[in-house]
Order: sequence, then structure tokens, then C-alpha cells
Amino acid sequence: MFNIETHDFTSHKFLRLCEAISSNYPTVTIAEYMENKQPDSFILMRHDIDRMPERALVTARIEKELGIRSTYYFRTTKNIFKSKIIYQIKDMGHDIGYHYETLSEANGDSEKALDLFRSNLERLREICEVKTICMHGKPLSKYDNRELWKNYDFRNFGITGEAYLSVRDDLNYFSDTGRTWSYKNSIRDCIPGRTERVFAETTDDLIELIERRKLNNFYILTHPERWPSSAIGWGSYYSTDIAVNFGKKILMKYREKNNNIRTISKNNLSITVDIEDWYHIPSVCGSSFSIYKNVSEFFEKWNDRYDYLSEPTKKTLDLLDEFNITATFFVVADIAEHYPGLIESISAKGHEIACHGADHTCVLDTKTKEPLIGVEEFEKTTLKAKKVLERISGQEVVGYRAPNGAVTGWMLDSLEKIGFKYDSSVSVNSLYNKSDSSLKAVSSFPYYPAPGSLEPACEKRNFVEFPWAYYEMGIKIPAYGGPTLRFLGSRMISKGLKQSLNRGHTIFYFHPIDISQEKFPSIGCRRPFYWIIKGKIVEERLRCVLKRFGNVTKVPLRNQLNNYS
Repeated sequence: MFNIETHDFTSHKFLRLCEAISSNYPTVTIAEYMENKQPDSFILMRHDIDRMPERALVTARIEKELGIRSTYYFRTTKNIFKSKIIYQIKDMGHDIGYHYETLSEANGDSEKALDLFRSNLERLREICEVKTICMHGKPLSKYDNRELWKNYDFRNFGITGEAYLSVRDDLNYFSDTGRTWSYKNSIRDCIPGRTERVFAETTDDLIELIERRKLNNFYILTHPERWPSSAIGWGSYYSTDIAVNFGKKILMKYREKNNNIRTISKNNLSITVDIEDWYHIPSVCGSSFSIYKNVSEFFEKWNDRYDYLSEPTKKTLDLLDEFNITATFFVVADIAEHYPGLIESISAKGHEIACHGADHTCVLDTKTKEPLIGVEEFEKTTLKAKKVLERISGQEVVGYRAPNGAVTGWMLDSLEKIGFKYDSSVSVNSLYNKSDSSLKAVSSFPYYPAPGSLEPACEKRNFVEFPWAYYEMGIKIPAYGGPTLRFLGSRMISKGLKQSLNRGHTIFYFHPIDISQEKFPSIGCRRPFYWIIKGKIVEERLRCVLKRFGNVTKVPLRNQLNNYS
């Protein structure tokens, strides 16, 4: 039996969302925000009336009963522009705005679009005062209606602001476009210039974020037609959304193909390299299930050849030269002792030297989530590793990557305390979680982590997290490189990188030993197939990825850090 109260995107769920809002934050209209009439913490509620204006009355009444004031943007097309409904919503205390689409209607003719804008605005102003406007996305049109204001100024019409173009990029924007609060089904629905985003998949996730009160602001967009009160209405719009989302994905793929990945060229990609040898993997050294407790014990007991790193590192440097890439090298500090001259050769090429731990020992048991070493020991050994790398490379070492990607919030606090400025260890995906955090609000672009946490902070901080890329396909597939390049191939990795770059700056990484053609010693029985794919085939996959993203700006992480200082 269908129970509408248990489903998302219903009037019942909208009521729950509004109850959370009214209990935790004051609300302001878009017009009030444009006039700087908002408190330190607030929620902007916006509703775009694309169709079914009758349903806007339902959301408006719910909000009025809970003391929420919102802005409703009406299109001026025949079935949506209904004066009686606009009057009713205005009389409930809500703000009314114009949902314009004239550049699309004029097929790109700016002068005609401006004339349409003027006449439609006058029609709406015959009913009520209109201070703000908001573009209608119109995904099937090749024209972005916001482009109209490249040639004209909406302020000449007595408009105080545009709901996308006039808001600050520090707003935490959430839109129900595509039946999710993330951005995966959105073509144009985003705040230009905003690269740091907090995500919620479901309305329950969004409610949880609101109730936690850790964000200073929310900018929430809904489309009232998406929130019906009947099972028939829910099923009808659910089917519509599924079909529209499918069409959007085809359209986005088509535009990506024809734009030659122009949609991602505005965001940077950092190529990072982890300098560690075969014995550093957790089945051999430095984990709760390894053969040797740590690298020191390995060298005490290992009598055979150990260096399988120097030759592929030289090949890696040549490869980066070939593609004219300056990379960030995360180096295990004990490399300095056992591989004389290797770190110097990397630094001499102009690459950034960052820290990958003292000896690649895991700090966290990723199964039990219990720490394997204490805070004091971590800080002592990591600071010593930092100084070793700085002495040999002649660089200030400001970046860190956790051995095996096993990272915790307290580690980031310790890193900041001992002089690091960023970490790059967090991997959001549906297959595993090597942290002690849920990572619910984390995506694939840089953010300021909250103190003692891996979740995003509300305020800026002198420490940045650079998380890894993933591919969203219903589930999140890790697409950052490393083992995923070896086991998933370049096609999947490229899709994930392209998608992650559309979200913002992202990370790709690999190990020089991934491209080694030599056979490694066969110890470490917990991972017998770990090196089954490596060598020439991985080198070709690596080249394929670098070629596909040849037009994307690549920067070492220390350079990208300047955007967040």
C-alpha cells in the first residue's frame, strides 16, 4: 500500500522541512537579502513556479502558518501567470518576483528579449510590487537567460537584484532540481562562482543539516509542483522527473562532447604522486594486519633487494616533463634514508614536496575506526617527517596525505597545529570509508574542515581539505586514480574526473610503482592480487587520462591553496 507520508518530495515532507526551518533559523526574502536586511544566521526560501501554480498556494499556506516568509518567482506564460493566485500568495506576506526566460523566447536576440522582459515585468507589476528577478533555466534551450545582463543592466528597470547573479558566493545553495538536493541533475541551476558546496541527497538529509545548525545560512530553492499531496500526483511527477533527468543526462553528454570539455576548463586539476615502495602497502608494513609492524622492522629482517621505486620515479618525472605538468609529490619521509638523491631529483624539477607520513604507518584502523597511535606520537613523528623533507628538498612542506588514506578529524587539527596548511586524504565513495566520519556533507571539491571533524566548517579556517574525485552514477565510484586506475581503467576514471571538475577543483593521483614493469616480492598474503595489474598497461592508462585532460589547467596543490588563504 502506497503511503505518501513515507516518500520524499511530498507536501508532508515539505511540512517537515518547514518545521525544521522555523524551529532553527529566521527566514528572509530575496528582496530583503538584496537590501542587506538579514541576521548573521538565516535561510533564504525561494520558489520557482515553472508550472502548476495551484500547488504554490499549498506551500505558501504551510509557510505562513509556520511564520516563514519566502519569495515566489512566476513565469508569465499563459497557464502559470494567474493573477488570483499571485494576489493570494502576496497577501500571505510572501514576496513576488519575475521568473524571466526572454532570451530563450527571443532565440538569442538580445534587443527583442529586452522588449519582452520590459512588457512582461509591467504585466506582473500591475498585480504587485516586483523588486527581484530570477532566470528560468529552460534546459532544452541553448541560451542561458542570465546572459541578457551582459549587455544590459536590470537595475534600469527598478530591479534590486537577480536571484543567481546578485547573491554572494558564500551562500550554501540547495535546490530540488532533478528530485535531489545535490547537483547531479542540474544544467544551469547553480550560483556562478560558487565552488564550495555542501550536499544533501534527500530532504531528510537537508533537514538534518538544518537541525544541526552548523551552517550560517541556507539558500533553498523548491519547485512547488514537485511536492504534491496525493499518491497520484506524486507518481505522475516522479515519472516526469525520471524522464526529464534522463533527457538532461543525454543533453549534458551531448554538450560536453560538442564543447570539447569546455564546461570544466574553468576548474583546475591537481596531479599528485605518492612516493612509496612496494613494502609500504598495509599488507606488508604499518597496519593492524601487516607482516612487519613497521618499516624499521622490515629493514631489520629483510635481506633481499628492496628498491623497486627509483626506476619508475625517474620514468614518472620524464612523463610529467612530456606533458608539461608540475605535480605535488606526497613523499614517505623514510625515503630520505633509503633512497639517497631521490627526493632531491623530484624537487630539482620544480615539483611540490608534501608529506605522506614518517614511514607510511596507518594512524587509524579502518575497520574498527580505532586509532592505532595517539595524538602526541602522531604529532611528534609527523613534525619530524616534515622537517626531514624540508631539509632535503629546500622547500617549505605545507601539505599532507594520510598513509593508505586512513584519516580522522583530530589528525587535521594536529596537522594545522604543527604547521601544515592542507590535507588531501578524504575519499567520498560508496565502496569503502577509510575515515572515522560519515562524510555526508563532503563532495570532491576543496573545503574548510570543521575543528575535530572531516565535515565542512561554517567558517573559514587556515587549513583546507582537498578531497578526491568520484563518479556519481546512483552510487559513488572512486575515480581519483591510484588503485582505481589499475582496476577500473582510464575510461571510468576520466568520467569521474570530468564530473568532479564540473563540481570544482579536484585531485588525480598515482604511484610510480604502478607503472613499474618489474615483479615485486610475493609477500603480504592479505592482498595476493594487489599488483596483478600494473606496469605498461597502467602507464598507457595514465597517458590516456593526461591526454584527455590536456586542455584543463593543472596546478600543484600549494598553488591552489592560494585561492583559500
